[in-house]
Amino acid sequence: MKKLRLTFAISSLTFLVMLAISPLKDFFREWKWYQYEYNELVSDLPQRVKPAEIGIKQLWIQKLDRIDRCVTCHLGLNEPALREAKQPFRTHPKIDHDYEDFGCTACHEGQGSATTYRESVGKVVFWDKPVFPTEFMEASCAKCHKEREVPHAPILTLGRKLIEEANCIACHQMNGFEKQWTPSLDGIGSKVNRTWLVNWLKHPKAYFGKTKMPNFLLTDEEAGILTDYLMTFKSFPNNAALDGLPPALASEEERAKLLELGSTRFREARCISCHPINGRGGYVASDLGKVASKATAEWLYGYIKNPKRLQPGVEMPRYRFNDMELAAVVAYIQSEYVDYETAELPELPPQIPNPAYFEQGQALFKKYNCSGCHELGGMKKAEEMGPELKFIGGKKLYEIDFGSSNIEQTLPSYLVTKIKNPRVFSPVMKMPSYEFTNEEAQAITVAMLGNTDERIPEELKVYPKPQSTYSPQGEFGTLVEDLACFGCHTMFGRGRLVATDLTLEASQAQKGWISGYFKIPYSLRPILTERMPNLFASDAEIKVMVDYMEKVFIADSLERNIRAGRDEISKGRILYYEKHGCQACHQINLKGGYVGPALDNVGSRLKPGWIFHWLKNPQAFKPESIEPNNNLTDEEAEALTAFLMSLK
Repeated sequence: MKKLRLTFAISSLTFLVMLAISPLKDFFREWKWYQYEYNELVSDLPQRVKPAEIGIKQLWIQKLDRIDRCVTCHLGLNEPALREAKQPFRTHPKIDHDYEDFGCTACHEGQGSATTYRESVGKVVFWDKPVFPTEFMEASCAKCHKEREVPHAPILTLGRKLIEEANCIACHQMNGFEKQWTPSLDGIGSKVNRTWLVNWLKHPKAYFGKTKMPNFLLTDEEAGILTDYLMTFKSFPNNAALDGLPPALASEEERAKLLELGSTRFREARCISCHPINGRGGYVASDLGKVASKATAEWLYGYIKNPKRLQPGVEMPRYRFNDMELAAVVAYIQSEYVDYETAELPELPPQIPNPAYFEQGQALFKKYNCSGCHELGGMKKAEEMGPELKFIGGKKLYEIDFGSSNIEQTLPSYLVTKIKNPRVFSPVMKMPSYEFTNEEAQAITVAMLGNTDERIPEELKVYPKPQSTYSPQGEFGTLVEDLACFGCHTMFGRGRLVATDLTLEASQAQKGWISGYFKIPYSLRPILTERMPNLFASDAEIKVMVDYMEKVFIADSLERNIRAGRDEISKGRILYYEKHGCQACHQINLKGGYVGPALDNVGSRLKPGWIFHWLKNPQAFKPESIEPNNNLTDEEAEALTAFLMSLK
């Protein structure tokens, strides 16, 4: 009996201790102390802020099937008075979404059901979605936003741009990207010399720093074999052949007579608008600074004469040079754009290729999937060249081979390292080096982390606008293709917005001015260099383009009759100079600012209806325009239009 009483006493005491520990343990919960601290913080504020009720708080986001308890500790998310408070009490930065509608982990990741800091950030065993570091936060935007330019997400936008420009889909499967145009390699043996091609394959960026061509880290032997293989391809697409050089280019003496004319036409054609020359100039085409040491004179002559004949799909206009002008431009390029460093080197002995070079070169071409980007002899793209990246953002840590590297064992760290140094995890990998900067590698990683198989309701997704299928027909369509207009201009949503959108050009500019501009392009802004090339189009071709624009690139709703009497012009002058101070941004007679285009002779350039509607609401035509909307009345807009139309 005594033993039974002792057992009962010990059991009772143990039970009492357990009862005491349970509330004590609950009292010392981490989240409770955050709530106590929050209440002390808000009690000291000069503003009246409601204290938090002690207890677990959570958000139930049904549409995303998430339960987030982050708000248990992050109590000041919606409180402006806590904008400068320490974490976890600070106000959430302003975004376009309400966190109560989307929760926290949808954007930040982490373990939403956890109530301790360590578990909530997700850096625990068996949890593969830890909180995104700040520099990778925009990856979450990609779950819903599928458009190329994502609002308020510049890093994600840059990452998608870089992925597209680098043609990553040539080797990897990814949704939402299109293969970019790259030159065909057919005819390369008739285009370049062997020395240049070997050096190019060894290190493309050493020749052109902004090239998209990656470095495949070839050995000297591999570069030589691949070069010998490529140099056997002498024929161009569609059986096109190079024309022979004209007599004017047959000798040094004859070429010298053409240099002045060639220099003039080269400048008038404004080749530097697209092509950099030794690093200075445009960025959409290859560097011309050393092109004479790269390409043969026959290829230069044939390519400038008709670019699309040798390179179908290239966005280079066919200039309307006559035979003498064409020969002069080639002579000038041959004389001016030479790589003098290599030209002074002793001539190499004749190359004796490896007897098996063709088979070995073809094997290298296939090994590195060169056909993923370049066409060559109808060769097909290699299969299964790289891993599928459609859902790379959801890759589990146990699926990643970190090799012998000592980097942080996280997916973002792995991706950044892989992009910067593709073969660091294994020397047998074939991915080339794009020599991305740290910022570029981060941006690409952000874009890739957003590629997940997470189920997102369709109503939350934002897709890019459907691509325009506009294709002008007839003589105008032929000219647009031949002059590569879509390479710089947009028309009804199609094209590249390097220059003006032409969709409403005939409603904006007068017919006579458009005709004159085609003959001699010039800059409308004093501080900007003119980029529009002189295409040397014939009068008949200019008439075709102008007539088509007058019928198609126009909106009847923009027409308006404007009274331009002396009183209206006088009132408009006062509005221009005194009330609205337009001269702060625009010049007339070389007086005024440099922000907007000069308005000299604007009455001979623009149509009154366009000026009126532009003054009423500039952003209606160009959302990114910085010209202020002055909320003009119709009477004021008409008076200003009358004044501007008087400037002829």
